[in-house]
Amino acid sequence: MADSPAWRSIRLVHPFPSLVNGAIVLGLALIAGGAPLRAVTLALGMLGLQFCIGTVNDIIDAPLDARSKPWKPVASGLIGRRAALVVALISGGVGLTLAATSGLIVGVLAVAMLGCGLVYDIFLKPTAWAWACFAIAFALLPVYAWYGAVGELPPQLELLVPLALLAGPLIQLSNGLSDLESDRAAGLRTLAVRLRRRRSLLAIALMLAVVHGLAWLTLTPTGSAAVIAACVGATALAIAGFVVSAQLDRNRREIGWMAQATSLGLLGLGWLAAAVSQ
Repeated sequence: MADSPAWRSIRLVHPFPSLVNGAIVLGLALIAGGAPLRAVTLALGMLGLQFCIGTVNDIIDAPLDARSKPWKPVASGLIGRRAALVVALISGGVGLTLAATSGLIVGVLAVAMLGCGLVYDIFLKPTAWAWACFAIAFALLPVYAWYGAVGELPPQLELLVPLALLAGPLIQLSNGLSDLESDRAAGLRTLAVRLRRRRSLLAIALMLAVVHGLAWLTLTPTGSAAVIAACVGATALAIAGFVVSAQLDRNRREIGWMAQATSLGLLGLGWLAAAVSQ
């Protein structure tokens, strides 16, 4: 299954980060008290945006992927560039349309998040400044979900935004660490390449400690047992993900950043659920 043409085609849209972001939006919208149909619409809108960003990423990276990741659909020729561009245009258009059904402000937030992703894909990914796109998009995502669901800003926004701003660079650096050798060989100057392995791991560990530490320090004590369990699970998953990211094997490092991304989503859901319960 992992090497089948069907699975390789699906990987064009980067299913893991797309589904994680869609699930986070769905969870946040429901926690906010939004109607289930509205929550699903917002999540599908986010999924469309992410599919577009992931597809454009593969189109832009095809020459590099041909050397380092020849199994990817565009790099291998399984999907042509024109067909991939059609997928990106349809996905992005559907995502923006679904987001706009929740109002002008939500539509603008969707445009801003899509813009961050495309700027990352086309301009900043090979540079040490790629983290900026992640920081902005991560800060906008909970506002998109919450405001889209109930027409209000998320609670404790003064704490949520700084945590989200830091979570973005954390995931970008962790993701970049998984591609360290291939990016270095291609002459790219990503943040992970500039910092190298040990300093990248140190920076990741520091950001994980700050994000999870601040989340725990500001966690509303009236949160339910399920919410506390979710936050505990998120921190445990982050620690496990970091340990895996420190491995030399590239595939394990990729699993590590996936674990860290999932942990941040779970932590954010638990933290906001606790804030709502006060």
